[in-house]
Amino acid sequence: MEERNFLKTKARAQNLNPPVDLRLLDYVASPDDNLTCPICRCPFVDPVGLVECDHYFCRDCIRQTWSLLTTYNPLAAKGDCPTCRTPAKLGPRSATSKILINIVDDLLVKCPKADEGCPVEVKRGEVQDHISIYCGYAMIECPQEGCELPVRRKDSTRACLHFPATCVACHEEMLQFALEAHWKTQCPDRKVSCDLCTEHVYYRNLSEHKTTQCSANVIPCPGKTLGCTSRSMKSQADVHTRNCAFAKMTPVFTTMTQRLDEQEAAQKEMSRKLEVLQNGFDSMQNIMYSTTPSPDRMSTDSRPRPTDIPEPFTSDFDLASPFPPPATNGPYASPLHHLLSMHESLRDEMSRINTALSEVDGRHQMQTLNENLRTREEISYLTAQVAGLSRQVHWLTSAQLQRQTRSATPGSSGEAGSSVGAAISSAVQGAARMVSGSAGAAGPTPREPGMPPIPVRRGTNEEGRTKL
Repeated sequence: MEERNFLKTKARAQNLNPPVDLRLLDYVASPDDNLTCPICRCPFVDPVGLVECDHYFCRDCIRQTWSLLTTYNPLAAKGDCPTCRTPAKLGPRSATSKILINIVDDLLVKCPKADEGCPVEVKRGEVQDHISIYCGYAMIECPQEGCELPVRRKDSTRACLHFPATCVACHEEMLQFALEAHWKTQCPDRKVSCDLCTEHVYYRNLSEHKTTQCSANVIPCPGKTLGCTSRSMKSQADVHTRNCAFAKMTPVFTTMTQRLDEQEAAQKEMSRKLEVLQNGFDSMQNIMYSTTPSPDRMSTDSRPRPTDIPEPFTSDFDLASPFPPPATNGPYASPLHHLLSMHESLRDEMSRINTALSEVDGRHQMQTLNENLRTREEISYLTAQVAGLSRQVHWLTSAQLQRQTRSATPGSSGEAGSSVGAAISSAVQGAARMVSGSAGAAGPTPREPGMPPIPVRRGTNEEGRTKL
């Protein structure tokens, strides 16, 4: 019965404190690289050496590496060394050097309960005993009879702490045994004193306060990247920044650095594209310059067949040259020369057609411009004639009104009216002759005494017109 109770107690203790994973421990000092496994990059855990190449690994690491092979056998594990690829097999534990095991077990590590407050530093080989027997922050069974809840080992001498309690800061309800840990590391509304400026801040804001808000925090100069070595408290940093030349040049330097990075990225992209194009160009050259053994011209069957492949391109053609090589065996020594000549002739023909189209377009525009100028001249002349005719009609109308006003007899009035009508008729006929272009040949138009002279149009033949 006692043995059964002991086994139950031991099983519950193992459940409360599981075995320590040696790979998750925090070491006090950085371990030597010679004591580090090349696979997991942690200090050796159960190291094993390969006799064939004398390389050491963690036993579990090398087993897991070789287990990926299809021919892996757990009873006779063998495979290639991950470091030098030498075929090897896993030796017995007795072959492992005891000196190496003692060295890695003597490394100082922090207690796994350091986050909860345990400050002890022990050897790695003794960390499991420390958790199982000595650590005050390890969980054990509550000594109170009838209570099966866990409690820290350092609190086991007190009465049962598994009763409800409330945090005085955040008013969160919890058990009494968890109140201390909550108050130290979890309570967001607890105020603590800053170690640098003695200011009281909330625990949840303590880290941010020390980093960005603490006035006693020593910060480097903004011009540190340019060479300024000054370090001052945050309350005095503004004064130094206003007087430091390096701090004033920092924004400009940052902008220049950013632009240089962008240009470097663009240059790398252009280099990559150029490399791709160069590879493509080299591939085309290889295809163009590839040679195959020519058939035997002395063979009996030398007649060309419809299915024969044409001869490859000659190697005397350089794609980088702007001019084709001279023909050696006639105008078209090879299909490539023939294609190049056709391409050049088509290019010349396209250039000639383009020049002709440009010339026709220019002529058409010039002709349209000349016609527009002629039309404008005709419209201007007709406008002037209509204006002159309007003035003459206005003058005749005014003269008739004056004569009617001065004349008292009907006979004289009729005579004046007939004179005005004759004058108007003659003026209209003269204007019509001038518009039709016959004013110069017919001579001056007869007019009444006192009338203004009728303007005569100048010659409008093709020789007198202005041409572009």
